[in-house]
Amino acid sequence: MNVYHKIVQRKMKSMTANELMMYAKEYNVSLSPQEADIIIQMMREKTIDVFNEQARKNWIRELANRTSPQLAKQANDLIRQFIQ
Repeated sequence: MNVYHKIVQRKMKSMTANELMMYAKEYNVSLSPQEADIIIQMMREKTIDVFNEQARKNWIRELANRTSPQLAKQANDLIRQFIQ
């Protein structure tokens, strides 16, 4: 894993719901405070390599099972913007 990947992984692990809401707004992703809390909670429960497409898909699938497919799609859109 290169330095950029490590920085992104660390940021995602330490991000707050308010920060996530800020990024969502910046990238035009609709996200409520409650949804941001759920995503942050799941990000802290399990470390995923967001640069690994299969690992990210598995995490998104788990999020969809816990919440809704719509929230999972929004989270995936936001993560994809974040890692570009």
